[in-house]
Amino acid sequence: MKPAPRGAAQAELLAWYAAVGRDLPWRRTRDPYRVLVSEVMLQQTQVERVLPFYRRFLELFPDAAALAAADADTLHRAWKGLGYPSRADRLQAACRAVLARGGAWPDTPEGLAELPGIGPYTSGAVACFASGRAVAVVDTNVARVYARRDALPRPLPRERIWAHAGAEVDRTEPIAYTNALMDLGATVCTARAPRCGDCPWRDRCASANDALIHAATANPLKVAAAKIAYGDAVTDRAKPRLHIVLALVHHDGRYLVTRRKAAAHCGGKWELPGGKRAKGEPDRVALARELKEELGVELLAARPLVDFSHDYGDRYLTLHCYRCRLFAPESARPLAADDLRWVTPAEFVALDFPAANAPLIARLRRYHRLG
Repeated sequence: MKPAPRGAAQAELLAWYAAVGRDLPWRRTRDPYRVLVSEVMLQQTQVERVLPFYRRFLELFPDAAALAAADADTLHRAWKGLGYPSRADRLQAACRAVLARGGAWPDTPEGLAELPGIGPYTSGAVACFASGRAVAVVDTNVARVYARRDALPRPLPRERIWAHAGAEVDRTEPIAYTNALMDLGATVCTARAPRCGDCPWRDRCASANDALIHAATANPLKVAAAKIAYGDAVTDRAKPRLHIVLALVHHDGRYLVTRRKAAAHCGGKWELPGGKRAKGEPDRVALARELKEELGVELLAARPLVDFSHDYGDRYLTLHCYRCRLFAPESARPLAADDLRWVTPAEFVALDFPAANAPLIARLRRYHRLG
């Protein structure tokens, strides 16, 4: 590798991108809704497959208001063929949350991550591509490019590659630079048979024309990451993984909800009663304990309803929701919360829940035919 002044690598990549970058429809917009649609569709789906779906989807739902108002059947018909239909539910939940907050999209990764169903990757991508924020956006292609060019250690922890990518972002043209990185990994620095002769960084790459390193770095995130069922595509194995049990209690046509204490994580938001399951503890035992501690009530029966997962960035949650019956449910009181309410299904789905609950909200919305 030959040394070069700071900024030269960014300039080389930007010049290459200006000449050969892919012309994709979501790169022609700064509308955060349309950028988010593309990012959600591109999770676990190839660009070529997404292209026709993206155009048709936006014809049906041109903005966040149109998508938020769609009924579940119409939404899922429009999504059919893309796979992973829960992605459509998460997308709709995010749009509804934005409209509930006045219609203005957050323009930072932190603000976007507060929306239901948006994980660390998607929040960074939308902040970059819609608002021009100079933040790291790391997919498998980006991780592979940096792992090869800079001889990063393997396995490559999420924190390491995101910090590395954040330091490399071009501050004046973050959108073009990030798109260029993704194109370089997708079309030149590919997992198999990379075309080093066509790479704008061939003279500064530690792995140029080295087949052994190419094979070892085809997916540098693979060892350090695992597929998840909700949020973004991967999450670190080393990240704390917690199991949470939740009680969905229905009595006299209403659901029981509690409001988190203001000082807690997601303080002020509504939630179902429940809490962390101890290692080796049966779900029913954990539910009975949590209900007694939080509400002062006894568990009568519990039936599994749905499991879902969420990546909060610093920890990974798997939530196990049960439909529960209580002894004397009317005696429940908020022993570990700021408030307790019995709400109708329509009131339930309109409450401000933590982002992790989006799959449950979507399920109840469909069950009660609330659009």
